Order: sequence, then C-alpha cells, then structure tokens
Amino acid sequence: MPEDPSVTRKAGTLLRDLATPLSVAVVGVLTSVYVNNQQTSDANQRAFAELTSQRETSDTNLRIEMFKTVLGGFLQQGPDSIPEQMLKLEILAYNFNESLDLSPLFQDVFRRVNSNNPDNPNLERLKKVAADVVFKQVESLTFDIGVSENALVDFDDFKTNPAGIPNAITKVMRLRYPEPQAAEHLERQFKLDVFARDPERQELTIHLVVSPPGKLGMDTEPEIDIRFSLGYFDFPSIDNTRLSNGERCAVVVRNMDQRSARISLVYFPANRAGLKDRMYVEEVLQQMVHVRSK
Repeated sequence: MPEDPSVTRKAGTLLRDLATPLSVAVVGVLTSVYVNNQQTSDANQRAFAELTSQRETSDTNLRIEMFKTVLGGFLQQGPDSIPEQMLKLEILAYNFNESLDLSPLFQDVFRRVNSNNPDNPNLERLKKVAADVVFKQVESLTFDIGVSENALVDFDDFKTNPAGIPNAITKVMRLRYPEPQAAEHLERQFKLDVFARDPERQELTIHLVVSPPGKLGMDTEPEIDIRFSLGYFDFPSIDNTRLSNGERCAVVVRNMDQRSARISLVYFPANRAGLKDRMYVEEVLQQMVHVRSK
C-alpha cells in the first residue's frame, strides 16, 4: 500500500518542531553540568590555596618567633656559655642556613672555642654542624641541573711546592640543562689552585679562574680571576661567585684535618642560590625579556 504523502510531511514537520527544543534542552543540560563541574573545581582550588596559604603563614610566623628567640638568646649569652650557644647555633644552622649568613656566628664561636682549648669537644661539634650545612646546600645546588667537582689537597705537597699546589682542580664543566635550554648555557673551563694553608684559622688560600661560557682554554681572557680565603664556615648558597648568564659557582671545604683537606667546586644556576643571594634585578629582567622574545 503506498505511503500517504501528507502523513510523511506531518511526521517531518513534527520532528523539525521537536528538534529545536530538544537540542536546546541537551545543550542546556551539558552547559549546566560543565558549569557545575567548573564551579566545583574552582571551589576546590580556592580551598586548597587557602589551606596552603594558612599553613605557610603559620609556618612563617613560627619560624619568625623561633628565629627571634634563638638569635636573641645567642647574642645575649656570656663568654662561658659555649654549650648553650652551640645548641642555639645548631638550631639556626639547620633551619635558616639558606636565608641567613651564619658565617659570622660560626666564626665567633670558633674563635672562642679554639682560643680557650683547641681540644675542646665543642670544636668538632662545630665542624660537624658546618659540614652538615655544606652537604645539604651542595646537594640542593647540584640537584638536577648543577654539577660539582671534588679534590683532595695533601698538605705534604706544600713542602715540595712552597708556592702552592697548582691545578688542584682543572675541569670543563657544563650545567645539565635539557634542550633547548642547554644551547644557551655553554660549558666553561674551571681552574683552582691552593696557594697556602693557615693552620691556626684552619683556612686555605684559593685562586679560582673561570672562563667565559663557550670559550675554553686558559689562554683566553678569564671571566673570573679571584683569590680568597676558604674555611669550614663558607657556605655555597650564600658565599658564592656570580657568573654571567645567570650562573654561580662556589668552593667549599668538605672536611679538613692536619694532613689534608677535601674541597668541592660547585657550579649551579643563580636561581638555586639562597634567599640572601637572589639574582640582581637586571638579571631577572634579562631573563624575562629573553623568555618573552622566544
């Protein structure tokens, strides 16, 4: 039996009439679900941000109070309170070593402990705290991108070389940036000499030469050519040498006795430095311009 054309037209008209409101309804439901999910996600993110902010604020306030109490007590102690000062110095060193230059406090305690009794057990305790801080900072500075090179300095070599020990470290080093950043941080030549040793102050006289990036060989004009004293209480996050291209390097004493010293040359990005030694404003602006140009 042939299909009635009028029935077909009516069915088509009915479908068209139903399609528009049905489409609107489906779109409305999907939009409502999306908006609800987005609102829930935004609410969760705000709650997480608020909790994180409150936790960090609480932690900061606690550290401020601890810092004021410990440092104030440290500075008010008398000359005969070495054990108490050692305890307070340990608290400061293990909690604030990246934001505060603790070298003067270490030096002050060292002078009084060493002058009173060189065999004082507090002297080894002081060295251990300094070695722990150096280890922590070197691990942080060399994590992922930074690099380091170690050397053992034998003090008997000063007998045959009174002028010093040349080339204690001679190394071509490059930061471990991934591509394409690696192309912007070329390798450098590092050369480190040890000129002398001061047994009383337990310090070494260091000569450090660093080439510009990408220009190897010490016959080129060095970017850094400096001479300085190095002891137990020079911490790399704070006491380091600024290089071009947003980079830093530092030399540290790992341990030292009457016969030898183990030292490390640390090479790391400037943004890993301690809070006290953040990048200069022009360095930050230079990096921002560089990123924007890319």
